[in-house]
Amino acid sequence: MRYRYPWFYAYPYEIRRPPASPANTDIFIRSAKQAAGLFADAQLVLSRIAGSRELSRRILTAAEQSDKQSVKRLIKQIGVRHEVDTVFNPDGIYISLIGTQSRMILALRWSEDRNHFASMSL
Repeated sequence: MRYRYPWFYAYPYEIRRPPASPANTDIFIRSAKQAAGLFADAQLVLSRIAGSRELSRRILTAAEQSDKQSVKRLIKQIGVRHEVDTVFNPDGIYISLIGTQSRMILALRWSEDRNHFASMSL
């Protein structure tokens, strides 16, 4: 005998969530201003990588050796003012520029395999 499960979840009790804090426009504005600074750092990183084969080669070489600290150091040496984090694999790299109120993530590909890049996880 087969029991068919319903297509919806039935809970015997009501799910209660804690009340969300009220939205604050001052925080939202501060976040947007900080994101503008992150955007300036992102433009700097992109222009330097696009303009320097040597820097691109050094980042790729460090990534191939799984040397995350060297990749972060190379990106910071470009002149980035915010905290940097990176995630990379054989298909590409995510460069995260991190502020206290916002974060910007650059996704750059260095492999021709387009199917794998779309599924890269942070």
